[in-house]
Amino acid sequence: MVKTSATSSTRTRTSEPVRAFATLRVAGDELVPDEITKILKIVPTAAYSKGEHHSAGPRSPDLIGRTGVWFFSTKGVVAGAQIADHLAFLARLLLPGSGEAGPLPHLQQLLRRRTTLRVSLSCFWHGPAGARKPSIPRSVTDLLKLIPAEMETDFDVDEAEDRNAA
Repeated sequence: MVKTSATSSTRTRTSEPVRAFATLRVAGDELVPDEITKILKIVPTAAYSKGEHHSAGPRSPDLIGRTGVWFFSTKGVVAGAQIADHLAFLARLLLPGSGEAGPLPHLQQLLRRRTTLRVSLSCFWHGPAGARKPSIPRSVTDLLKLIPAEMETDFDVDEAEDRNAA
């Protein structure tokens, strides 16, 4: 949020709250999005096959998928700004912890059959100036090795305000 002083045209940035979310993505030319939905038992945030028409948003043009993509984002699903909570939610999709193997072995089998498919987990976190960037729990990095999946992180903090600026 940007505030403007009534006596000055100088704009100052107020501290925004911490924001966080994570996204599990499966992509590849051989992707059949419904198979991933069936395995993970969750409706994706977005999904399309290679060559399928899709939209990136209300103001975007009609697009044709260059490759297949299935993804689920915790944005607006998991409350709170702790990246660990968002990652734990996604980990429970794969390993529910109820004594059963869960979807992980089925996903691994699919990845072995369809070698062009790739899985990635991306994490977004943004905090105010001086905030400590989060760390990724070891249980999550261990799970990514099992899938196998790559991890991408986008962790950022606001710059500290220069109190001496004119």
